[in-house]
Amino acid sequence: MTTIGPSETDLVNQLGHLPKLDDLSADQRTRLETWYAKAYKDDNLFRTLANDDLTLDMFLGWVGLMYGGESGLDRQMIELCRIRMANVNECFH
Repeated sequence: MTTIGPSETDLVNQLGHLPKLDDLSADQRTRLETWYAKAYKDDNLFRTLANDDLTLDMFLGWVGLMYGGESGLDRQMIELCRIRMANVNECFH
């Protein structure tokens, strides 16, 4: 049987984590500097999503919408959703 796309072992590192992109393009470095300035210094999520430009674009577009004030949701509701998602995903960041 032939499979299309990367194998399961290509999608994770030896610890079972998604791989982070180490070599960023100039555009990605600029976006990472904005990430540091507007979000936080931990770049794990950014570098993981940077493996695929479309995924990174969609995520950053969503973040801009949600946290930029154009979503129609108040900040308290957004924070409550963020905390709830972290709890459901057992994220202790």
